[in-house]
Amino acid sequence: MNTEERVRRAIEIFDRTGSTQDLRLYLQKLKEEDPLAFSFAEVYVHSMRNQFPQVIRKGTRLVPRLGGQNWLAWRLFLSIGVAYGGIGEIETGETHLMRALEIGEAMGDKSLASQAKLQIYITRFFRAEYEEAYRGFLICRKDLQASDLNWADYFLALCSLIKGRPEESSKIVDRLLSVMEKGLLWFDAMEIKALVLRISGKFPEAMEAFLESLTGYIDYESAYSAFPLAKALELSRLAGLEPPPRKLIRKALSLAKKGGWGEQAAAQEIEALLKEGDAEAAEGLYEAAKNYLRAYQNIEAVFSGLTAAYLAWRSDSPVFTKALKLIAPLVPLHPGFKKDPLLGDFMSKVEPFLGDHLKSGQTKEGIRAYLIGQCRVTVDGRDIKLAGWRRNRAIKALLYLLLSPKHRIPTDHLFYLLWPRRSYNKRSRWGLYKAIDTARKHLGRRELLTKRR
Repeated sequence: MNTEERVRRAIEIFDRTGSTQDLRLYLQKLKEEDPLAFSFAEVYVHSMRNQFPQVIRKGTRLVPRLGGQNWLAWRLFLSIGVAYGGIGEIETGETHLMRALEIGEAMGDKSLASQAKLQIYITRFFRAEYEEAYRGFLICRKDLQASDLNWADYFLALCSLIKGRPEESSKIVDRLLSVMEKGLLWFDAMEIKALVLRISGKFPEAMEAFLESLTGYIDYESAYSAFPLAKALELSRLAGLEPPPRKLIRKALSLAKKGGWGEQAAAQEIEALLKEGDAEAAEGLYEAAKNYLRAYQNIEAVFSGLTAAYLAWRSDSPVFTKALKLIAPLVPLHPGFKKDPLLGDFMSKVEPFLGDHLKSGQTKEGIRAYLIGQCRVTVDGRDIKLAGWRRNRAIKALLYLLLSPKHRIPTDHLFYLLWPRRSYNKRSRWGLYKAIDTARKHLGRRELLTKRR
């Protein structure tokens, strides 16, 4: 077997068996017989275990060693792109995913190209651009193979849950669980199943599903195990159920140290939920919610922030206002969570406050720009430094929008203003998307810069 065939074999063993002795023996054999194949396989395994810092550190070292091996290059850029997204550096991740997409298209392989597109749409999901992501997942389904088709359906189930359609989400998840063997995606689907059960008020069944998901991730030595554990502890605290065993908690916290910002935020939430006092727990949950946002884990940020506000309200903690202000922009994007029997009523009670906060944030200041003389932009009275942005075209895009009538420009018009010599097509418009995302990030309030039709 050549290097590519050996890497494919390692991926097949991992996907089938996870952290079994078979995988360890095969990787040991690769390390002796084909160190390059071992390095590529190791990056894939780290990626699937959500050990993103190691993926970036080891994967970037392999880029100069690709030597025209197209499939290996596609696999490597895909893993690195996912890893950068996993630590919250979505722009850098998208750059690598675009490389993977270009390689797949150059190879004429629709399946490889569609897998890269799927990951690009997943980054949009993590940005809470759910409608666009949902449409993208439906598009990707046409050219995906069975295993990757299941990944698209997994995110479709999440989108349905967010939109407030738990029955539709449950049908998708039940189908996934019935057609797949137990593996990482099966445990992903089980986590959604647990969320659906929670929102349906079936708390013991939800806890059982969370524990099955948690145990499976721990068996795969995945840092992601901190996510279902955090959700299980949240359910335990709010519904009065028995928490997961301490042994599982210690193992998941240990694995989370190898993960990215999202896994570390989940570890913070776990530590907070283990505290006895509501006020102390609320403070820790608020900090976890902030770090979830940093990692673009918006679903977790909503639940963690809302739980922080609830416990703070119950204990008269000053974290109450801070937590609500933090999640105020996200709550309208997740209407399905209003059906949650544990926090839904509380969310309805505080929703007027959230609405007032959003409204005041938009009318009190919003964006103010001084474009005569030295350019100055403020958001809610806070100066936005234009110097130091990584993308100069992002600054130009913002200024063009500020100068245009009603601050609106058709997307193709804006593209040609920024790139007058390039053609506007599916591939090139990613540059515009990245420029707008950079502007949104620096403004600090993504809802101030939106796309309509």
